[in-house]
Amino acid sequence: MKMFTNLPGNLRALFSLLRYMTLILAIFWLLMLTFNSWIQRRYMDDPKVAFTFGEAYLQAAPNAVGLNSDTAKPGSLSLADLRGNLRVDIGGGDFALVSAVYRSLIPVLAVGTGFLWMLFGSLRTMCANIERGEVFSERNLLLVRRVGWIFIANGIAGFAVAFWAAYVMGGYLGHHVALTGVDAGLLFPGGKGAVGFTMPLSAIPFSGPGGLLIGCLVLMLSEAFRQGLALKTENDLTV
Repeated sequence: MKMFTNLPGNLRALFSLLRYMTLILAIFWLLMLTFNSWIQRRYMDDPKVAFTFGEAYLQAAPNAVGLNSDTAKPGSLSLADLRGNLRVDIGGGDFALVSAVYRSLIPVLAVGTGFLWMLFGSLRTMCANIERGEVFSERNLLLVRRVGWIFIANGIAGFAVAFWAAYVMGGYLGHHVALTGVDAGLLFPGGKGAVGFTMPLSAIPFSGPGGLLIGCLVLMLSEAFRQGLALKTENDLTV
């Protein structure tokens, strides 16, 4: 049970491990996106690098895709668009598709990696300070504030990256993709906004409104921490 008595030290080791695992995973994904498709095209007869990537939607023509209800009058319910998870295969050598996927995924990877790297680094340093006996200190106050601003910056960056991915992949789908196998009055490429793409904010941990809320809460805690530090300093001077 002795290993559980030094909680700050154990958490410091955990945050260090998580920090470097974040970097390793980011490098792994970059290498996979960069070289995996080339390796499979070179050494496999049917190369495939397929994964689920965001959500695609197709706008329906007015009243083309309807819903019938046994209580509401006709036309009360309708579908504005059809949505589904988009699965892409970048192993087929389609340069336009590969370019769109890379330009969408790399910012997501960069923002997520940067956020986790800074967050785990700040938490690791804070645990190291507590392990040395520094609880209410100026350095820990700055670290708590830093964690709050990291969450807020990540929340804003999540919105920006999701918008960028929607712009890039939506442009590709709108210019090059047509729905096949379904005849339901769907608008096909050529109509503005007929085919689109959305990147879920969950692709980046704690992004969007959740990250902003957590960041504000942490900043509020930092203010309480500041007042606690001021009281400690005053008591030390009194003694």
